[in-house]
Amino acid sequence: MPTIKIPSYFQPFTDWKTELTVKPGTVGSALEELFGLFPEMRSHIYTHWGILSANVLFYLNQEEIFTRQGLDTPFLDGDKLILVPTASGGNDLATAL
Repeated sequence: MPTIKIPSYFQPFTDWKTELTVKPGTVGSALEELFGLFPEMRSHIYTHWGILSANVLFYLNQEEIFTRQGLDTPFLDGDKLILVPTASGGNDLATAL
C-alpha cells in the first residue's frame, strides 16, 4: 500500500499520526483520502481559492510531483509521499529601514 509521511508540523491536525497508509491511485486521490480522515488538513494543503498552497512541497519517492504529473501522478504500492511545509518569514531590509 502507498504511504503518506506526515512531518511534525502537520501532526497536530492528524491526531499525531506520523504516516497514513492509503489506497493505490493518484497523489490527488490520496490527498482526498487524507482529507476524508482529517478534514482540517485541507486548509493547510489548499488555499481558500481551492488551489494548492505554495507553502507545501510534495515529494513522491524523493521526486517533486510537479516534475511528473502533479496531482495525477500515479501513487502505487510501496510508494511514499511526503508533505514538506516550506519555511517563510523574516522581513525585507528595504521596508525595515
